[in-house]
Amino acid sequence: MKSCWAMVLVWLLGINVFAAHASGPGVDVLRMVPKQSETDVSHAFLMDAVTAAMENTVDDFGPYQIEMMPIPLNQGLILHLLEFPGVLDLVASAPTEERETTFRAIRVPLMMGLLGYRMMLVHPDRIDEFNSFTKPEQLKSLVACQGAQWPDADLLENQGYRVYRVEGYEEMFHFVRDGTCDYFPRAITEGYGELEAFNQKHPDAPLAKFDRILLHYFVPLYFFTGQHNYELAARIELGLQRAIDSGELKKLLEQNPVTQSAFPLSKWKESIVFKVANPDLSKSTPIYQAHYWLQIPATVYQP
Repeated sequence: MKSCWAMVLVWLLGINVFAAHASGPGVDVLRMVPKQSETDVSHAFLMDAVTAAMENTVDDFGPYQIEMMPIPLNQGLILHLLEFPGVLDLVASAPTEERETTFRAIRVPLMMGLLGYRMMLVHPDRIDEFNSFTKPEQLKSLVACQGAQWPDADLLENQGYRVYRVEGYEEMFHFVRDGTCDYFPRAITEGYGELEAFNQKHPDAPLAKFDRILLHYFVPLYFFTGQHNYELAARIELGLQRAIDSGELKKLLEQNPVTQSAFPLSKWKESIVFKVANPDLSKSTPIYQAHYWLQIPATVYQP
């Protein structure tokens, strides 16, 4: 941990000089985080989304340039760098009350609600076991891998699911493989791409998908920026709203190599959804903006 922060400090000392030389006058420099690991395939979609938002607002705000900070950090650490002007400008995260208070949320759901539909990565030898499940209590008896700082971990635990909290993103795949966790819930927009990337990297120890049952909780994925970065927040919010209104964001979801696995949405009509309540959903969540949210036609479990 100390070495990570030492690397960040070195970067902080040099970043403003680097940015001044990297961009021309009048160019907005947008600093983002890199991929968490080689299996972090959802990063490509986030880059497409922010690029669309910035392109949609060039006439309003001017030219821009996107840069990546040189090292990945876990979400709990990286978010706090948003508080320092000129260091980090944008992080994608699920909202919590603390995050929406501390940082500036851009309240346009990047995955249009599909982030809340969760398939599962499991050990190939346990597919039959998972296929035998008919009610949430069976899944609750097992252990889900989740990021230590992810809001999902709190949400699942509060609703009776057992969770094993993990600091390293890559570790969760291996923990499913070695039995430390029983399953790793992933959004239907990201899990298949992550599975393919992991299995290509580890052909002798693959994981498998399980999507006959989906978990579903109402949770958006927002871009966050620092409270001081109000102009950037306004620009990205306007750009994303335009992308939704024009159908561009949905098209990005349908065409991106990572998120396209969720489409067509009609493919989910044979699946069963276990609803997971989210009592802490912020009142500021734009549920009333119906065109922000996509729905899948799966059957909802009724006890």
